[in-house]
Amino acid sequence: MGRKVNLISVIKSCEIRFGRGEAASWIHSDFIALNQDILQSTKVNISINTLKRIFGKLSVEEKYIPQEATIEALQKYSENTFPKNSQILVEVQSDVKNESSIIKKRSLIYFITLILIGVIGFIAWYILNTTSFLTASIKLKKLEGVLPSTAVFELKIPQTNDSLFVNFGDKSPLVYINKGQKLITHNYLLSGVFRIALLVQKSVIAETNISISSNKWIAISYHDQLRNHFYQIPVVKTPSDSIFNFTNSQLNKVGLDTAQRIFTRLYNYTAVNYSKDDFTFETTFKNPSRRNGISCNSTQFQISGMNSMIRFKFSSEGCSSRVINVLSEKKFDGDKNDLSQFVVEQENWNTVKLINKNKQVWLFVNGKLLYKGSYQKPLGEIKGLFIEFEGNGFVKTCNLTAKNGRNLYQF
Repeated sequence: MGRKVNLISVIKSCEIRFGRGEAASWIHSDFIALNQDILQSTKVNISINTLKRIFGKLSVEEKYIPQEATIEALQKYSENTFPKNSQILVEVQSDVKNESSIIKKRSLIYFITLILIGVIGFIAWYILNTTSFLTASIKLKKLEGVLPSTAVFELKIPQTNDSLFVNFGDKSPLVYINKGQKLITHNYLLSGVFRIALLVQKSVIAETNISISSNKWIAISYHDQLRNHFYQIPVVKTPSDSIFNFTNSQLNKVGLDTAQRIFTRLYNYTAVNYSKDDFTFETTFKNPSRRNGISCNSTQFQISGMNSMIRFKFSSEGCSSRVINVLSEKKFDGDKNDLSQFVVEQENWNTVKLINKNKQVWLFVNGKLLYKGSYQKPLGEIKGLFIEFEGNGFVKTCNLTAKNGRNLYQF
């Protein structure tokens, strides 16, 4: 690049010394005269065709540069053209700088153009794929049965080379979707509100919520590692003290190995036609810990709306890092937050009361305020509730009451 810019300066100097105007207007006889003038001045013979190439009369490749001896002869020919401080020299230097600046600007414009082409291409690809993903959907077509239930979903999947999966929201394995597939079914063995998601590379591109009804109070027990197999327990209170409990020996009889970690849940998912975030939940329970070994003990309750939920968990001492609480759009993880206030002595009876007034929540345990907070996203239509024990706890009451005093769920 330096030699080429220097040659431009030499050419302009030669034009001035030769005195016949710009080289663009020269004819063949002018180049013969220039050849003789250079030969006489420098003792170097530069062919007429070479001179025509240098001064732009014959086409050359863009990167054409004359031999070094030729450039030196032209420099020698033009070196006494004008004094160093002359106005003409200033103009020539300015022209050379302008030419160099133009070359740099052209290179920069070319580089920027390449970047813009790449950005536009990426945006086009993103828009096409995003538009395709926006059209994706998964919708409930029908439910078969009460419990167990088979849900039939209609699929609208995007045009993509990536793998597609469905998460059915009940901790069952993800299910692969074939290209062009329009329907998918799933069997639910547990009542509740489940969020079904259509996934591409672990990203949710479509989702829907469904409610699996129970139409009554149901009790189940299960092993932690077998969430696709639940053992149903008779929902019966003892006549003497109106307490619900299922002993280890009774659990053994229905097929559970009580030496392993087990969970027991009492729930009711029956339509109550109530959609306000104004209600009171109350339960009285105890959950004695297992006597053998070192283990955590917990009790949690959940109120499920069609759009969101409220869930609070109580743990034994030393286990608050395992607590996960949910207040609609808010989630509190014990491994990221200090949730030690949710450590509760579960050996004895505890009465928990939650008051919800238009998304303002107060949580009391044995008459003492344990938590106060609020949320923004409405729960939607109330679909059900549960209380769940790590182990096999005791329940006296489990009730949800509407603002107007109506009993939504009562155990």
